[in-house]
Amino acid sequence: MKIKFFALCWAAVLILPLLWGCSRPRTSQLANTIRLPLSGIEQTTIAYDEEAVTFFPAEGGELIVKEFMTDSHKRYCAQVEVRGGSLHISEGGKPLGGGFSRYIEVYLPPSYEQNLTVTTTSGPIDLSGMDLQLASLRIASTSGAVQVRRAAAEEVDFSSTSGTFELGSVQASAIRLETTSGSIACHQLTGQVTYATTSGSLAVGAAAGAGSYKASQSGRLTVAYTSVTGDLAFYNKNGAIDLTLPGGLAFAFEAETKNGSVSTAFPQNLTCRGRRVSGTVGGTPSVSIRAETKNGAIRVTN
Repeated sequence: MKIKFFALCWAAVLILPLLWGCSRPRTSQLANTIRLPLSGIEQTTIAYDEEAVTFFPAEGGELIVKEFMTDSHKRYCAQVEVRGGSLHISEGGKPLGGGFSRYIEVYLPPSYEQNLTVTTTSGPIDLSGMDLQLASLRIASTSGAVQVRRAAAEEVDFSSTSGTFELGSVQASAIRLETTSGSIACHQLTGQVTYATTSGSLAVGAAAGAGSYKASQSGRLTVAYTSVTGDLAFYNKNGAIDLTLPGGLAFAFEAETKNGSVSTAFPQNLTCRGRRVSGTVGGTPSVSIRAETKNGAIRVTN
């Protein structure tokens, strides 16, 4: 009995440290650094899965990618492909089992003004430390949170299934925003906007330009325009439309709802026919503005 007792005690002494080591959380350490010149690169793509990707301005002319991991192995490092003028960086492998984590830091030269694409599945994308001046910017995340401080480009394309976008200033000739059930909040939006969602929400504090906004099932559309240079169209099947227009704008207006209400700052200019109101505001209309819901209120203010 004593021999068995002492044997069990020694086994416990040997096993407990192993269990303790397995239970302690591991911290990610710098495991891989990639340095790539961007001369001649017209398209840069950064693609990861659940990893957080954070951008910083680089001090030199090279693109630098730093990968921090809980376990370091060559198989876990990023895959890099350069083909012609295209650079593609994507996540490496992962060990079997749990406990492995990885996050990414990307140092992008401010002099890079070509095309940039960043994608994740559930990982957050943080560009809040960058002032981007690009030919095009595409960001896609299935469920991650995206932050952009300032971006100017010819084309901007942001998409998400159920994630969130927090945007500062976004300016482009063509702006495409698409979500399924995600939300987008933008401080300043300038350009020709095409927004589409199934049941997401959009809030824009100061918009300039023109655009088409459509919520095919539900959600909330809240957009305040400070300058309108082209036609505006809003559709929300089962949610409200809140639109603010700049003073002094001359426009043709039309609004229609099946089971909602329509309220405007210019009722004296409108004619009501059933559930549809229309009219002209100001002098000769320079643009047309249309809003429609099936089961939601339409509110237009100045």
